[in-house]
Amino acid sequence: MLAIFIDTMVADQIFKVIGALRLLGIQVVLSGIRAEIAQTMVNLGLDLADITTFSSLHQAVEYVNQAD
Repeated sequence: MLAIFIDTMVADQIFKVIGALRLLGIQVVLSGIRAEIAQTMVNLGLDLADITTFSSLHQAVEYVNQAD
């Protein structure tokens, strides 16, 4: 039960940070989100459709470098 609470709290905090960064005009790219956190995000109904995500930091860095 504690793990579910922590996952929910982490997912909520991630989306608060994303929201704040977007208000500043920053494009957010996520990488390395644990499967448990990603599942919690989906179960909470949080929409990941407009967030660019990668399974590894290496992939995210390549994406960011290509965008420049």
